[in-house]
Amino acid sequence: MTQKIDFSILKHLTQLPGISGRETAVSDYLKKLLTPFADTVRTDALGNLIFTKKGTSNKNLLLCAHMDEVGLMIHFVDKDGFLRFVTVGGIDPRTLLAQRVWVQTASGPLLGIIGTKPAHITTEAERSKAVALKDLFIDLGLPAQEVKERVQPGDFAVLDRSYEEFGDGLISAKALDNRAGVFVLAEVLRQLKNPFYNVYAVFTVQEEVGVRGATTAAFGIEADFCLCLDTTGAADIPGVCPQDVLVRVGAGVGISALDARTITPKPLFDALLNLCKEKQISYQVRIATRGGNDAGAVHLSKTGVPSCALSLPTRNIHSNVEVCAKRDIESMIHLVVLCAMQAIIY
Repeated sequence: MTQKIDFSILKHLTQLPGISGRETAVSDYLKKLLTPFADTVRTDALGNLIFTKKGTSNKNLLLCAHMDEVGLMIHFVDKDGFLRFVTVGGIDPRTLLAQRVWVQTASGPLLGIIGTKPAHITTEAERSKAVALKDLFIDLGLPAQEVKERVQPGDFAVLDRSYEEFGDGLISAKALDNRAGVFVLAEVLRQLKNPFYNVYAVFTVQEEVGVRGATTAAFGIEADFCLCLDTTGAADIPGVCPQDVLVRVGAGVGISALDARTITPKPLFDALLNLCKEKQISYQVRIATRGGNDAGAVHLSKTGVPSCALSLPTRNIHSNVEVCAKRDIESMIHLVVLCAMQAIIY
């Protein structure tokens, strides 16, 4: 790597609000940050932000990372001013209880608290049931009339939690899925000078609700191959059988052989592993029978695009206390920069 990695950029990215379909704050920040490092920049009809950097060959490399985070959308304001909501993306309701959120309104963000019926007035049967989304509400602490004037159905909310570095080089924050991948792609674009490939750095939208942005973005790019930069759930925690621990936090970038949407072509898979071995980049092979990412859409585009997902192991994924390792982020940046700078395949 040719320059010091500025993790303050990742800190800022995690604090921006941007659920699926509402990624503008993230896109605007990236456009301002990265335009000086690109040859062209554009935003397509769906909201994907696309930078290009000309290479020394006629081969095209697509790099993508989704900007959206999981979150909430308000669908009802009751007579007392409490908000009911639906989830946008996969969120376990157990992680929402007693959390703070920021409701994004036309007049500015409002701090809210997610609550439910308190334990001291519930029955034993009620307490034994799993937390259901319909039992939760957001309390803005405002008079009902003011809430009704300021909050509209369709307003969205994001989880509230600060970015913190702790332990042995770990980071905890909300929206590391996938602002960590976005940060990697941003750093790659900042570092690239005279790459071999013509690089398309695409920050996609709506991945959490069905890889929608990648579907349209890939269709407009004649890519020779693609690397999708994302996070993946790390089950390296108590109570999980060793064979079910797909990746471990701090053990290196995850290189996907297979997930529910994509099987990485062997020539690309082998090239990535060989490059890691040659350059002594920490890596681990990811084999997951569930889940998917933007690679699932890209590899089916047009007549097919050889694609691989590179993943950052992340604990507590889809919560406001996601955890990943700085050294895994550094490994992914190093690998992707090398992939762009030399003819690794195709």
